[in-house]
Amino acid sequence: MTRILFAGCLACMLATPSIIQAQAPAGVETVLHSFPPTFPKGYVPLGGVIRDAAGNLYGTTELGGALGWGAVFKLDTAGHQTVLYSFTGGADGASPATSVIRDAAGNLYGTTPGGGTGSGVVYKLDSAGHQTVVYTFTGGADGAGPTSDLIRDSVGNLYGTTRSGGAGFGVVFKVDSANLETVLYTFTGGADGSGPNDVIRDQAGNFYGTTLSGGTGWGVVYKLDTNGHQTVLHTFTGSFDGGEPFFGVLLDGDGSLYGTTAAGGASFGGVVFKLSADGIETVLHSFTGGTDGEFPENLIRDANGDFFGVTQQGGSAGFGIMYKLDKAGNEKLVHTFGIGADGQNPWGSVALDANGNFYGATQYGGTIGLGTVYELDSSGDEIMLYSFPSTIDGSSPDGVIRDSEGNLYGTTFEGDPESRGVVYKLDSAGYETLLHSFTGDSDGGDPNAGIIRDADGNLYGTTFFGGANGDGVIFKLDPSGNETVLYNFSGPDGSLPDGGVIRDPAGNLYGTTEFGGATGVGVVYKLDPNSNETVLYNFTNGLDGGYPVGSLTPCPNGNLYGATASGGEFNDGVIFEINNGRFKVVHSFTGGAGGNNPNPPLVCDSANNLYGAAFSGGAGFGLVFKLDAAGKYTVLYALAGGAAGGSPNPPIIGAEGSLYFTTAAEGTANAGLLIQLSTAGQATVLYSFPGGAGGSVPDSWLVRDPAGNFYGTTLFGGKLSGGVVFVLKP
Repeated sequence: MTRILFAGCLACMLATPSIIQAQAPAGVETVLHSFPPTFPKGYVPLGGVIRDAAGNLYGTTELGGALGWGAVFKLDTAGHQTVLYSFTGGADGASPATSVIRDAAGNLYGTTPGGGTGSGVVYKLDSAGHQTVVYTFTGGADGAGPTSDLIRDSVGNLYGTTRSGGAGFGVVFKVDSANLETVLYTFTGGADGSGPNDVIRDQAGNFYGTTLSGGTGWGVVYKLDTNGHQTVLHTFTGSFDGGEPFFGVLLDGDGSLYGTTAAGGASFGGVVFKLSADGIETVLHSFTGGTDGEFPENLIRDANGDFFGVTQQGGSAGFGIMYKLDKAGNEKLVHTFGIGADGQNPWGSVALDANGNFYGATQYGGTIGLGTVYELDSSGDEIMLYSFPSTIDGSSPDGVIRDSEGNLYGTTFEGDPESRGVVYKLDSAGYETLLHSFTGDSDGGDPNAGIIRDADGNLYGTTFFGGANGDGVIFKLDPSGNETVLYNFSGPDGSLPDGGVIRDPAGNLYGTTEFGGATGVGVVYKLDPNSNETVLYNFTNGLDGGYPVGSLTPCPNGNLYGATASGGEFNDGVIFEINNGRFKVVHSFTGGAGGNNPNPPLVCDSANNLYGAAFSGGAGFGLVFKLDAAGKYTVLYALAGGAAGGSPNPPIIGAEGSLYFTTAAEGTANAGLLIQLSTAGQATVLYSFPGGAGGSVPDSWLVRDPAGNFYGTTLFGGKLSGGVVFVLKP
């Protein structure tokens, strides 16, 4: 039979010591790790890839990265992606739409159509990841919006085009090794073309390229000599000869040019064309929009003289193909994109290695539809090298634990769209290792509490959702990050665990679920080492409480303690005690000055006194309380809001007996505080979180090392806006 106990008279319970709010010298905060927003590794690779001699691939993404403005990435031969640089959208550029080129020293060069002063930049990225803006376009006579790949000569001059600027129709430009720009040609938008694409350069220094429009409206092929004189070699009609070339041309030894158009042709699906040295155009292939593809991209050519390319659309799945075209114009299908988890809509440059393997990127498709990097062998068999955006990190962290070597471990509630939260490790230098990324399926999703660690380095925790029944799981991660789902909640046995687990010396795990059980308002459970679950108590949301939140707390007397969000004598929640299935309520929150909305876990001292926080009540901003071993409840500190803080998190006990806790709200920057509460009830603000890069809204317990430093997390803020892990040295 459940025994309900209520301790003391209301007046005694609410007796609060006189508090003097003091401000200590500001603590020193170090942000150990900033969690990013979604897509930290970028997505939508528009520029294709290049390949170095070691087999590493390099490219750009138009979107994502740490700040959402795109990224430059490297993909090694093992498929590990590294973001080399994330654009800020400011002076350094924004949203790259082209790939990069690479010099012998490993420096990368590229363009962005936005950023700078608004008209784009030319940039250099050295092998250490340091970005330099080589040139910033003004949007005037010097051009605007570069969207073509660069080329580089033997002395380090860079050449490219802008789609607009100049006279409004784009320019061909040169940026020399001193970062000075020269406009080599300004398009007029008439017969000479408008909106130039990529350029190539012959040994004599002449340039060849195409324009997207102009001429008769469908674009042109042109030559630009070393004196800046332009000659139109062919004007497209938009009919059988093609129209709207989106890419540049190839030049062979006899002076013939080869390229593609996105429109025109027999079926208006685009063409592959040859333009002889005397200006005669031949359509080598006219795309039908069926299985042979539609809207071809740029061409590459192998040592045998055969052409290869991709189409953005068409094919049996409608998402593009790779094709081979021999010198006679015979097309052979190499690969059809868009089947299964394959990439869709290939775009940009394709790289070819000495073994006949092709490398490129797709704009969409892959694991979650935001692009891929692929390899195709000479038979057309595909290897998915990388699917954007792979999870490197999470966001919204929820507290940490610390091992004897100074490593921190924790969970995040969120991750990239392909992830439903992560478990991570931070070493003492702040380097992060992603131990597990939840999918939201059988492995669980959205971990909403911290983790614990055993002597062998195994981690244990819960997820709020996911699992076989969608009701959350209890999981174990071994030191290598291999996950085992120890238990799947199903409803009657509990559902949606809001807190983590604790573990006894025999290896049994204990915890609560916020929902489920016999009446749907939560349970206390035990999981033995063989993963057999026992419901120790079913809440009713009556006097015994309902909807338990947070983790359980063990005391030296052998009992476990926890709290519920509702129920109890005043329906403001309870603190309960449980031992071997024997359950009793040791305190019912009264609301108002007595507090409500308890924020566990509680903390227990050697004399079995309990301390905790209530997120609201008191003076309106929450409170910190003590419940002694005899059941007497005392409000130790009622937060006053403003500079005094509000919405306290669970406290910890210092060696000298003081309580330390953070607040999720208020403070001088309205970003939270770190407070010390002495045994005499005097509160001292040790640190006021500044918001921004320093983090905002600490939302969990603290960990303290032997030197007195505090470790914790914030829900928001940091330089990447996804929360931080911090250390505070008061």
